[in-house]
Formats: sequence, structure tokens, C-alpha cells
Amino acid sequence: MYSAPPTITLQPFQPSHLALLGVWLEEPHVARWYPRSADDLARAKNPPVGGSHAIIAWGTAEVGYIRWQHVDRHVLDALGLHEVPANSVDIDILLGHEGAVGKGLGPAALAVLAAELRQDADVPLLGLTTSVENTRAHRAFEKAGFHIARQYDPTGLGPCHLMVRDLRRELGGLPRLGAPEGMRVTR
Repeated sequence: MYSAPPTITLQPFQPSHLALLGVWLEEPHVARWYPRSADDLARAKNPPVGGSHAIIAWGTAEVGYIRWQHVDRHVLDALGLHEVPANSVDIDILLGHEGAVGKGLGPAALAVLAAELRQDADVPLLGLTTSVENTRAHRAFEKAGFHIARQYDPTGLGPCHLMVRDLRRELGGLPRLGAPEGMRVTR
């Protein structure tokens, strides 16, 4: 598991951050993976019930954005993710400054958030969805304790990997959530 450097913090997202997030969503290294920038900005302006978000700070520099929400059973079933337990938390993360990419800041931010979410015993699993082509993100998420559980195709995003961190397993509970039988999981 990845240990977060003390210089990474999650700062409260303020309405004044919307403009900064808008700039980040247009950066080429972000826009490729976040093709619905207007929807992302609308979600940031009005987070869904059960959701929250923060600015990732590296020292005093604001370098990224992270959002999370408890996932509704109906949504999981509609996506065909029947194996994901109810009350799991879906996470989205981006590093807005390209110079911040590849320095371990994403895994560090995920570690900070995971430590906070682990305080809620009702959260069984953390999940991230990323394009199968976003191998840089796969490596970063693995550093934060996530693994590829399966591939699926959410509407309009193309083939994606569901990457999970099973908090039940970390606490000595159930075996790891993995890929369905016959699906090859790569690391």
C-alpha cells in the first residue's frame, strides 16, 4: 500500500475553485479522460447526495481535484456491476497540472481519502473507473492499493476497467473482489 507524503492534503472545494477546475478539464492530459467537461463542472457545482469533493494540495499548490460518492444499488445494477456491494464509494481524481503527474501525488491523495473513508465501517469497497487505455492511471491506482476487478462499458465512455480497493479484505473480512471467471486480469 502507498504511504501518503505529509505534503498532500485534501482541501475543501470552494465555489471559487470552479474556474480552476474548468481550466484543468481542458488540459490535454485531462481532457482525453474527461470528455464531458460541462457535466463534470455541473457535478462540482452541485455534488450529488452522498457525495463530496476536494482540491488536492501539494504543500501550498493546488494541483488536482478529487470527488467521491456512495453508489446507489440501482446505479450499480444498471451498469451491470452486480458484484459491487451497496454503500461502496466511487472516486474520480485528476491532476490538473501536467507537471504534477508522475510524482506520486495521485496515489498519495487516494491514500489520504481512503484513510478518511475507512473510518466509516459501512463502506465495504472503494472503486474507480478508468479507460482501459489509461495505463498511467492504472499504475497510479495500484500504488494506492487498488486492483483491476473487471472490464465493463459504461455508456459513452468506451471500454473501462473497474479498479477497486476492498476495505473488507483489508480489515480481515471477505476475499478480494476479482474478475468474473474466464476474464483475464492484468497487472
